Amino acid sequence: MDLSNIANNINYRYQSSSRMQIGGAVSGLDTQSIIEKLLEVEAIPLNRLNDKYLQYTNLQKAYQKVSEKIRGFYNYIGNFSLQSNLMPKTATSASNILTAQASAVASDGVYSINVLSLATNSTFTGESFAKQYSLTSLMSDIDTRYIPSNSTVKIKVGTNETTVNIDTTNTIQDVVDSLQSAFSSLGATATITFDSSNGKLNIQSDKAFQISNVSGNFTFLFRLNDASLKQVSGSYVLESSGNIGAYSSYKTLENLGIVSDTNLVINGKTILLQKTDTIANVIKKINNSVSDINAVYDDKNGKIVLTSKTTGDNLIDVSGDASLLSTLGFSTGTFVLGQTAKLDITINGYTNSVESKNNSITYNGITFNLSATGSTTVTVSTDKEKIVDRVQEFVDKWNELTDFLYTKLTENKVTGKSEDNMTEDEKLQGLLKNDSFLRRIFDKFRSFLTQSVDSKTLADLGITSGDEGKSFTNTMKGKINLDKDKLREFIDKNGTDAVWSFFGKLDGDKGLAIRIKDYSYQLTKFNGDIDTVAGVQGRLEREKRILSKRMVTMMEYLQKKEQMLWAKYSSLESALAKLSAQGGFLAQAFAQKK
Repeated sequence: MDLSNIANNINYRYQSSSRMQIGGAVSGLDTQSIIEKLLEVEAIPLNRLNDKYLQYTNLQKAYQKVSEKIRGFYNYIGNFSLQSNLMPKTATSASNILTAQASAVASDGVYSINVLSLATNSTFTGESFAKQYSLTSLMSDIDTRYIPSNSTVKIKVGTNETTVNIDTTNTIQDVVDSLQSAFSSLGATATITFDSSNGKLNIQSDKAFQISNVSGNFTFLFRLNDASLKQVSGSYVLESSGNIGAYSSYKTLENLGIVSDTNLVINGKTILLQKTDTIANVIKKINNSVSDINAVYDDKNGKIVLTSKTTGDNLIDVSGDASLLSTLGFSTGTFVLGQTAKLDITINGYTNSVESKNNSITYNGITFNLSATGSTTVTVSTDKEKIVDRVQEFVDKWNELTDFLYTKLTENKVTGKSEDNMTEDEKLQGLLKNDSFLRRIFDKFRSFLTQSVDSKTLADLGITSGDEGKSFTNTMKGKINLDKDKLREFIDKNGTDAVWSFFGKLDGDKGLAIRIKDYSYQLTKFNGDIDTVAGVQGRLEREKRILSKRMVTMMEYLQKKEQMLWAKYSSLESALAKLSAQGGFLAQAFAQKK
């Protein structure tokens, strides 16, 4: 007899017999069937215990479904009872100077706001350490970004074009002159200048033009490759996108003249710099080492800029090796202290001055996010329609819960299907019908509908069972309806905080939602009411442990019984075999005497 399924139910390691049993070889009896029939009778009590065990297991699952449903309602009711949800506020700004959000504690009214200043970040801008060039500088010297090479440049004006050869031995003045001559040959009036103060080549023409490399890297050296042609006051202007002397971020400190490893100290943090570090690596090391500073390299102008990560009056202190500070432009850099945000808030004729290190300021439950200076107004009001929506949602969630509980109390078991063909839910259906424990839970929830808070009831808010003058079906089921117009009248009469006071008040006569939440928690918490019945240490689990011990004892008895029966029938077969042999011997002896 296979007891594996029962063993699996009680987590018992069942070892089936590994011996091959062959019966009836002599007697002709179906020994296997006889033994199984005998054991089936012996196993009737075991099967009954197993059915009881499975019933308790399914009952646990059914209670756990109830617990999950109530726990979901507990999570909902916890959020519903928050003041911020039951007293939704709106804050509307009259301009784009700021945006505002109001919490539940904000007072309704019109606030006059005068933003005097915005919070800003402190900055330390290093002096440009770009290489300086003049009109007499040779092309071969412009090596801060690329290695100069002889170039051929094509200039096109309309349908006409020409080429200009530029050698590394030319001076910048030679380049200017060559370009000037080329534009003239194309019939354009052009003014070409080089400003040594910002390291930019400027081409201004009365006609639109294009300039590109045929060979070499002239446009890259003078940063014209990524510059855009612009039309300014009737002229067409093309100017270097940055200082041609600004070093590429891939240049090393050694390229800048630093001959040994050295230290840089920013806001007390020491940063070891190696001469082989590129400018990009220097920036990365600063950002990795100094948590309150963000460093960037401005390769258009050839300077390092340090910015505090937070707004307000934050200091930025830079020190270290004098040669390094001079090379990187820190010794003559410019520090600008960040400002704090300042604004005046006027409500009901009273003005309060507020100062903050950032542009998000909270005052009396209102958060102002500043974006510009100037004056504006902010109107704070309670959104009555959102309160109505919140209460309607409560009604819907409540009906969902009570409908679930009432269904579990009244539904019948599934019939006409074998258990093997049932879904999990079908197996659990009807197990809690008229269950006394679930009935107490349901009646307790339903009792909340008649409770009062500060002498007010749900009916005062327009929430009823909907059974007036009819049957008591909805009342029996614990279902409720909301009269939205009556709720609006309640709010108008008692104030916008009255709904929260009824549902979510925490002190004194506690709000109804708080009471429901506390009871839901008592039901579903660890070692709570449901857990003491259906939990791992609950009553049903204890009953299952008792059953499993009895089932193990009975299974061991059946295994021994099976072995005993096989031993007896084996003895019978052996005796019959001997008797058969003796009969054969006698028959043979009698035959010989004849």
